[in-house]
Amino acid sequence: MTYSQSAVERLLSEGGYVLISAGRNNKMPSDHNLSDATIQERTVNLTIDLTNLYAYSSMMGVYNGDNETSFFVILHNVSPDMERAIFIQLGHKYNQESIIYVRRATPTIQQFIYTTGEFSGKYVEGQGYKVLTTNVTDDYSELKLCPDSIFIFTLNFDFEIMIMGKIRKKTRQLIDHHTNYILANQQRQKF
Repeated sequence: MTYSQSAVERLLSEGGYVLISAGRNNKMPSDHNLSDATIQERTVNLTIDLTNLYAYSSMMGVYNGDNETSFFVILHNVSPDMERAIFIQLGHKYNQESIIYVRRATPTIQQFIYTTGEFSGKYVEGQGYKVLTTNVTDDYSELKLCPDSIFIFTLNFDFEIMIMGKIRKKTRQLIDHHTNYILANQQRQKF
């Protein structure tokens, strides 16, 4: 599925979508030695889980220094808490470190939710997005637009405030965690 630029900008501004992938999670030892074919199979399985339930588009992105195929999924916005829970389960099922959930609300509820690992169940919040140029190197997504262009963007998050249930904690843990994730990706790419 491809979108017009105005449709993408409206979704990014108003919410009602999820970003999810089934790529390699370099922070999880169980993913270290998975073949590219296994990762591709996992990605196909995620598309099977999404098909007939949600409208979605595949997109390329770079997250924590690693290229991956992700999916921009349009939510139904009928049962937001249930949809959030479904996508957290899918993130866990495909061993993803995190998903991005953006609820349509005023203001939007934008969450980077950890689904596996030491921060599983915790999340950070953010607001809005930034359109990027083609000279970016990390933490961005490329969504194909009709008729034949690309929309490059990143979402804004505050990684200094970790949320655990009703508790908000100011910390550098997540910033350090993402720095270590980038180092793990660089290490894997050397081999």
